Formats: sequence, structure tokens, C-alpha cells
Amino acid sequence: MPGIGVVVNPHAGSNRRRPERARRFAEIVGDRGLVRVTPDLAAIEEVAGEFAAARIDILAVCGGDGSHFRTLSAMRRAYGGGELPLFLPLRAGTMNYIARSIGCMRGGPEHVLAHVAHDYRHGRTHDVVERHLLVVNDEHAGFVFGCGVIVNYLQLYYSEPKAGPVTATRLLGRLVSSAIAGTSLVRGVFRRVVADIDCDEERLPYRTYTVILGGTVTHIALGFKPMYLAARKRHHFHLLAGPIGPLVLARKIVRFRRGWPLEDPDFYDNLAREVTIRFEAPTRFMMDGDILDPVPALTIRTGPVISMIRG
Repeated sequence: MPGIGVVVNPHAGSNRRRPERARRFAEIVGDRGLVRVTPDLAAIEEVAGEFAAARIDILAVCGGDGSHFRTLSAMRRAYGGGELPLFLPLRAGTMNYIARSIGCMRGGPEHVLAHVAHDYRHGRTHDVVERHLLVVNDEHAGFVFGCGVIVNYLQLYYSEPKAGPVTATRLLGRLVSSAIAGTSLVRGVFRRVVADIDCDEERLPYRTYTVILGGTVTHIALGFKPMYLAARKRHHFHLLAGPIGPLVLARKIVRFRRGWPLEDPDFYDNLAREVTIRFEAPTRFMMDGDILDPVPALTIRTGPVISMIRG
């Protein structure tokens, strides 16, 4: 009978430190679920097909935000347009902003999964919230995409010897200081992307961009809430884009963190239904913290609604 499908990314930081986690998950779900470890992308595709064939009721993913994006992309392909199962994000990464954005219950992955499995076993209703998936180039399905500053920042962050909120916060502080002093560090991160962007068939009034960011959840890393309109209107996502400079953004960083409009003439800040970006040269982009290969163009639209379990 349908049950709980659990995906474990063994490369996520918390999972590397707890190699017995998959075994513990299997004990928790018992005969009402399947637990699969996915060491690579091919394994994710295989597991997605298995879960789709089993018609699981709940998909739990234990990993970072990138693990969620990779698994949901594979599940969308495996389900072929059909309704996706309930989604339970289990915190095992360094940022976990998807779980934070929906107000997912606190606690370790074992505790959260045990709570949800207990309710499932007894036929109780879960506390859920609905969000649209964001579909990019009809291939990738996640919650947040970005180009420009966000990609350059993540490349710096991933080059650090130890990942985590402390490292990310320290790096952000260095960037703010560099913006004030005008040093080369911030100039590298704020390299401009040359592109034409059409939002719902209307051309944005810029040709170069430092920030291109959009999502269907409010949060990104470190508690920042730039997509404050993300859940405002069905079939839409929040798009932020423009050639805003590093010093201006540094001065308004509190507004960016708290989810207030930046109110800057060099910043597009509005809801979107479909966005097309045509780059002057192939450009890297980010989905839920994962940096993907350069592409000449991106088409971003809202995809299916997914019900996410908060607790």
C-alpha cells in the first residue's frame, strides 16, 4: 500500500556525520515506507521512478536545499504531470531555507520524521502549506533561482574550507566591508550580467544586471527574506532584478533581510508569471543553492502546486 518514501543524500553535511541515519529512518517508517540512499543524480532518477510506481503518499527528503531541488525535479519527471505526493523537507544541510520558509517544525530529521510517520500511521491530518514549484527550462523544479550576485557569492562560499551559517555570515560581512571600501572582492561578486529579460511579455528597462533572483518561497540563506511577495498570488512568483550597486545594497541590507521593498529605481520588484532571460553569453545560474552549468537562455514559470508538511 502507499506509504512514506524517504530519500537520503549521503553527501549532506549532517548525514555525513551520521552514517546510521538511513537505518534509523527505516526503523521509523517500518513497513509503511521505503528508505533510499541516493549517492548521485542517476540514483535520484531511479528512486523517483520507484516512488512514482509505488504511488507514495509522502516524499521526505533528508539533505540540503539542493537535495530537495534535485529530488523534486526527478519526481516531476517521473510523475509526468500527475499530482505529486506531500513533501516533507528534513533539515540536513547547512542552510535549510526551504524548511525555514514554510515554518517546518524544529528538531532533528529523526524527530520530525517520527512525528509525521506517527500521524500518518494513525490517519491524522498533517499541517501543510501549499507552494508552487518554480520550473526552469522545463527541466529543473525547485523554489528559488538566481543569477549574478547570488551565484558569485555561492562560488566564494563553496570555496571556503568549512561550510555553514558562521562561514556564510563572515563572508557576507567581508562583502559589506568591501562595498564600503570599494575593494576588488565586492567588484568580483557584483560582476554584471548582460541580458534581456521579458517578464510576462514586457521587457525590463535594463540591459545589465547585478541581481536576478526569483522564488515561490520567501527565504534564502541566513534568514534573509527578499521574496516577500512569493506566496501572495497563485500561479505567480516574486522576481527581483536590476543593476543595483554594491554600496546601495549594503546600505539597504536590513530591508533585504527583513523582507521590505528596497524602493530603488535600479531594481525591478514585482510578481511574475513567466520570465524569459536571454544572456549575451552563456551564464551560470542557481537553483536552491546548487550552481548549474552555463546556458544561453532561461525560461522560468510557475509549475505544479505541491503540499508541504510543516509538522
